[in-house]
Amino acid sequence: PRSHPHACEMNTFGKAFKVLGGPPEPQPQEGSRLFPPVKTDGIETETSKEQKRLERMCGELLESFTGPEEAELKIDAHTRYLIRGLTHLPAGYSSLDASRPWILYWILHSMELIGMFEQPLSEEDAESIISFVKRCQAPTGGFGGGPNQRAHLAPTYAAVMSLVILGSKKGFEIIDRQKMYEFLMSVKVKSGFLRGGFAVTLGGEVDTRGTYTCLAVASILNILTPELAEGAAEFVARNQTYEGGIGAEPGNEAHGGYAYCGLAALQILKRTDAIDLESLLRWTTQRQMSLEGGFQGRTNKLVDSCYSWWVGGIFPLLQPLLSSNSKDHNTKTTQSSSEVKGVQEAIFDAKKLQEYILICCQMNLGGLRDKPGKRQDYYHTCYSLSGLSMAQHQMETDGKGGLRPLGPVGGSRNQLYPTDPTYNVSPKKVALALEFFGKLSKPKIKSSSSDSNISEEKEGGKKHSAVMELCSP
Repeated sequence: PRSHPHACEMNTFGKAFKVLGGPPEPQPQEGSRLFPPVKTDGIETETSKEQKRLERMCGELLESFTGPEEAELKIDAHTRYLIRGLTHLPAGYSSLDASRPWILYWILHSMELIGMFEQPLSEEDAESIISFVKRCQAPTGGFGGGPNQRAHLAPTYAAVMSLVILGSKKGFEIIDRQKMYEFLMSVKVKSGFLRGGFAVTLGGEVDTRGTYTCLAVASILNILTPELAEGAAEFVARNQTYEGGIGAEPGNEAHGGYAYCGLAALQILKRTDAIDLESLLRWTTQRQMSLEGGFQGRTNKLVDSCYSWWVGGIFPLLQPLLSSNSKDHNTKTTQSSSEVKGVQEAIFDAKKLQEYILICCQMNLGGLRDKPGKRQDYYHTCYSLSGLSMAQHQMETDGKGGLRPLGPVGGSRNQLYPTDPTYNVSPKKVALALEFFGKLSKPKIKSSSSDSNISEEKEGGKKHSAVMELCSP
C-alpha cells in the first residue's frame, strides 16, 4: 500500500516531517497559545459547521488557562467515580449488558493508571471480581459479554486483561486454556477472501479487531501456536488502505481503532514487515487535530478522547520499529533504513494531547468525556487515561544530545503509571502473567476436517461491538 499522493500537503503534526519529508511544524497563532484551526476547502457542510463549533468550544477552554501548568488531573474525583462504577452503574449502561467484562476492564485499568493498586484490592473485592469473570466463561471456551452468554473475542480479551490487572494466581487458574484454544481455532477463517482473520464469534464479523483480541489473549496465555497464527499477518496487511492506516477488513476505510489493533497484532506475531510503516506513520500523525490537540479516528472526523489511545497508542509501537535495523522488524519503506534510523523522541505533539485531555475532557464530578458537550463514561475515562499515560512517557531531547521522559503537563501531581503498548495494561502485570502462563504446557492441538463456519457473505450488514461503537461518530 502507498499513501495518498497529496498526503504531504496535509498537516504532518509534530516531528514526523523529519522522517517523512513535508511541511514544517505549525506555529501558534499570533497572540495566542492555540494552533490554527483545520483548513477546509471553503465549502460549508454540516460536518464543517460542527468542526468550527467544536474548535470554538475547545479554544475557549484551552485559553481559559494562562498556561498548561495550571491543568490538574482530578484524581480524587476520578477515584470516587471508578469505585462507584464497580458496584453501581447508571441505568444507561443496561444497553451494554453484552459488554460487562469491558466495563470491568475499563474501570480496573483506569484504577491502575491513577495508582489505586498501590495497595492491593481486598481479598473480598478480588474474589468478587474473579467470581464474576468466571461466570462469564463459556462452556465452549472463551468468555461472553456476561454470564450465560456465548463466547466472543472482544469480551474474552477484556476478561483476560482484567485478570491480568488483578495479577492473582486464583484469577489466572480459572481460565480453561485448552477450551480457550479450541474456541480461538473455531473462529479462525482458513480459506477465502478473509483467510487468516478471525470472526469475533461463531458466525460473526471477521475484522482486524478480532485478529488482535485473539492474538493478544493467545500470547498472554501461552497458547499462540503456528496453526493459530497462520495467515494472520497477511490478513492485517490486506487491510492497510491507500491512506496508510488500517481498516476493519480489505476495502474498508482506515480507522484509528483498527490501525492500533492491526499494528499490535503484527507486533505480537513479529511480522511488522508485512505493512508499509512509513505510510502508517504519515496517516497516524495526520490524525492529530491542530487546534484541539487530540486525535480524530478517521479522516475528516471530529476529535475524540478515546483516540488518545487508539491512535496515540500506535506511536510507542511504531517508533522503535523506525529506529531499528532488526531483521525481526524489517520495514516496507520508500526510504533506506539509515534515513529513518533514530526516531526515538515524540513524533507528535504529546504536550498538546495532554492539554486536550486535562482541560477539555475532565468532568468535575469525576470521569472523562469524548469531547466538550458530551458526558463522561467509563470507556472514555479508560482510553483518555491510557493516552495520557502514553504521552507522559514519550521522550524529548534534553538539550545535551540525550533524551528524557517528557513528563506530565501540570507537574508531578498528574503523573500516571505506565501502560504496556501492546496489551494496554501495566507492564509489570504483563510480565507477571507471561511468567505464570509461560511455565504451562501448550494446549493439545485437535485435528479437524472442517473449516471455520464463517461465511464471507454476511447477511444483514456488519455487526459492531460496543467497544468500537461508543467512539465512532
